Amino acid sequence: MPSSNFEQIPVILNILLRLRPRSILDVGIGFGKYGFLAREYLEIWGEDKKDFGKFDVRIDGVEGFEGYITPCHRYIYDNIYLEDILAFAKKQDFKYDVVLMIDVLEHIGKKDGRVLLKTLTEKNRNLVIATPSKFYEQEASFSNPLEIHRSFWSRKELSQLGNSVHIPFESSTIVVIGEDTALLRKYRLKRILYMILPGFFRKFI
Repeated sequence: MPSSNFEQIPVILNILLRLRPRSILDVGIGFGKYGFLAREYLEIWGEDKKDFGKFDVRIDGVEGFEGYITPCHRYIYDNIYLEDILAFAKKQDFKYDVVLMIDVLEHIGKKDGRVLLKTLTEKNRNLVIATPSKFYEQEASFSNPLEIHRSFWSRKELSQLGNSVHIPFESSTIVVIGEDTALLRKYRLKRILYMILPGFFRKFI
């Protein structure tokens, strides 16, 4: 489906707000949730000094299924590339501060996935990956065969791709790989405390 785990939205947003990217590539746009959220919280939230709709952050997206794209996407994203992500990555000529792969990697076979991850980490500043913490079957949906689940990726596999930090989360593996992972160390500790402390104390961290 062109959506992803809603419970991890605050985690992904916290990562973006700590990295403060000036350019983002959203891989597998789907419904466009992270493009909208990035545009809102990096440019509108807390901002009162510029005209509404005047955007400074470059947000591009790659989507392999054209049927998902609407006029709303065209407003939020600066550029939308309707093609296979591996083909796009191989010819990519712009270095993004952050590449988002949120619930996308499990839709790609292991062989192509390894090539894609290597290419993206080499060409961009930071790669943010969220993928299910265990494999489960998913068939095509909305007449889109790209929705099929084809692989499972462990925290260990992803952490071996380069300088990385694992952000603890209950049902997903969330790993950030790249040049700015030190900015996320305190947030990682906060997530660890959040997960191990009893619920009564969670409101204080």
